[in-house]
Amino acid sequence: MKKFSFPGRNGLFLFFGLIALILLIEVSIRTHDYLQQVLFSVSAPVWLKNNLASYLGFSFAVIPLFLTELVLPNDEISKDHRNGILFWILSIQCNYFYSLLVLAIIHYFHIGPIFNLSFETMSKNAFWNPLFLNIFLIMATLLIFDFFYYWFHRTQHTIQFFWEFHKVHHSIKNLNSVVSYHHVLEELFRIPFITIPLAILIHINAPTLVLLSSFYAVYGQFIHMNAKINLGPLRWFFADNYYHRIHHSIAEIHYNKNYSAFFPIWDIVFRTAHFPKNNEFPIVGLVDQEQPKTLKEYLFMPKPFKSGFSRRSKRRSI
Repeated sequence: MKKFSFPGRNGLFLFFGLIALILLIEVSIRTHDYLQQVLFSVSAPVWLKNNLASYLGFSFAVIPLFLTELVLPNDEISKDHRNGILFWILSIQCNYFYSLLVLAIIHYFHIGPIFNLSFETMSKNAFWNPLFLNIFLIMATLLIFDFFYYWFHRTQHTIQFFWEFHKVHHSIKNLNSVVSYHHVLEELFRIPFITIPLAILIHINAPTLVLLSSFYAVYGQFIHMNAKINLGPLRWFFADNYYHRIHHSIAEIHYNKNYSAFFPIWDIVFRTAHFPKNNEFPIVGLVDQEQPKTLKEYLFMPKPFKSGFSRRSKRRSI
């Protein structure tokens, strides 16, 4: 029987590197939580404190991954972190207003979940250890979210209107935890496709779980991380940076693969999964579109009403 070996030259080092990364993320998130408490104790308008909290959250989510990329980069092109901070600043600001819009919609239409799972209620009569019940509820939350995300993401690659905005993200050549921005309108499109359906369907109340909750708080940046650190064989259950890199790949064999954000199970079920080989970390980009370098290019790159859409032609040729 062939023995499994971790990706990279020194599997043991990478294994402990992953443990160190998870601990570093936990420290970073705890530091963020402390600074956020300090921030909200200051006398200032609520909207300003909420805005600053959003920027703090992003900053402390990226710091551990950024440091890892500096020490163990996988792709030399993706070592460049200079492009994208300005786009993130604008995107985070817009996302704050989108969150207010969602709250207004839910309040105005009295939207409530069909199913409401509470940890406190379930734990009283649970046969499981409360720790395992908590893990189950967190995983259930992410699994249901990922189902809606999978189909929205697949729609972005199928319908020209949505692809024109999503291609801003796919145009990135130096893809990493910092340079992984989306167009400012993508989050707005998620409201009718993901946020509102989830609000109608289910609400799961699961307490914060040390390490697990912190790790998933940075997952959106982690799956774009340019580093040799990865989840190894665990990526069969949890998407990692190697798994998601395939989705951005220029290779034809990788077209329209790996739409899931958290769990490959949805890609497996709907036959869009491609599990990378050890050290398979392909080049990314688009064939006819450079990544934006100015705010104007970033905002006006999408041409949602143009004709002649061909998803395949948008890939960068090898």
